[in-house]
Amino acid sequence: MKWKRYEHGFRSIHQGMAITIIFFVFAFIYLQVWLAACFAAVFAMLAFQNIYFSKIGEGLTVKFRAKQKRILIGEEEELVMEFENGAVPIWNGTLTISLEDAVAPSSDNKKHYSGIYDLTVPFAIGGNKKVEIRIPLEGKKRGMSRVTRVMLEIPHLFGDGFVNMELNEPIYYQSLVYPKVNSLGRELTSSPFKPGETEQKQSLFMDAFQPIGTRDYVPTDRFDQIHWTASARMQKLQTKEFLPVSSQNVVLMLNTIEKERRSLDFETKIERLVSYADFCMKHGIPYSVAINIRSFGSTPYLLLPSGTGKVQFQKLMLMLVKISDKHAKLPFEEMLLHMESSGQIPQTVVLITHETNRMKALAKQWEKRYEVILDNSHERNERIWDSQHTKKTETDSTYLNV
Repeated sequence: MKWKRYEHGFRSIHQGMAITIIFFVFAFIYLQVWLAACFAAVFAMLAFQNIYFSKIGEGLTVKFRAKQKRILIGEEEELVMEFENGAVPIWNGTLTISLEDAVAPSSDNKKHYSGIYDLTVPFAIGGNKKVEIRIPLEGKKRGMSRVTRVMLEIPHLFGDGFVNMELNEPIYYQSLVYPKVNSLGRELTSSPFKPGETEQKQSLFMDAFQPIGTRDYVPTDRFDQIHWTASARMQKLQTKEFLPVSSQNVVLMLNTIEKERRSLDFETKIERLVSYADFCMKHGIPYSVAINIRSFGSTPYLLLPSGTGKVQFQKLMLMLVKISDKHAKLPFEEMLLHMESSGQIPQTVVLITHETNRMKALAKQWEKRYEVILDNSHERNERIWDSQHTKKTETDSTYLNV
């Protein structure tokens, strides 16, 4: 394994060795035996330190037990590293691991504006030995955390100086911190105007493969719907009844562009999107996701094709982990028009965006053809918090008194 070495303090060791040799020669010439022995001991100590630190770190290897971890915000994980050393032992070292701050120790509640967290632990290993280091971490925020640097600092045994060893190989380890999964708090209704597979009490369409019973014949029933066996048993004509079904395909559209003069609500919108996806997964509803973050290819925005179940939910979570509010964005209206012109809009549309006059007009126009849900719950939550804070500080009453 390749390590990049940075040495500090070796010049003073070499100067000290040269000075002690000179004093040893003078003491030997003037027959100062004890003084010569002292200088010889100092020279031996400096020579040992020089040889030791020139050989230290040879054969040292590190291996991460897992390549990838998946956790939710607030959950804990362990970063496990296995070190194997060569013949020269390492004493009193300090291991520094730099990782992106989506994860951090649970006791750390500070904000890291640089995006990098430096974790420092003591380190020691004997010659031809193996050591396992376990570091408990906690998911702090949505995102992907990778180990960007592994550095080992070994101080000199005698005097001032140290050796820094930085790992000079790619590190294949990352932690995926998924967003919070909250309950949706509402229902997604089927569309009675389009055939599908979702059961609905009132629908214009029937599933011919799911009979649910019979009823008395009326003159408007078709001839092929008559149940002859039941008619012979009841001694009157009986008509087959089938399960009423309709379409419930959903597209979830997320607007990542923030409203002017507002606090950032990017994470709140993502959590709301996950709530819809979680509801669709639990109820077996096919859904697709579109996010107005620029992407390469024929589709200029992020698009997750329609799917169902846990596999689709896992794909969505992986996509949400990798996006950031710093990525280039596409105008939300432009994405909507592109999806409409390309025929990618199913019967139910969920728009997770801030509420503006243009959004209201577009939603009203689409309501003639689709089931449209304009979800701006993140704005309502903020207004509720503002009203509670105002009530607590009695700002309104103070204003009225003035």
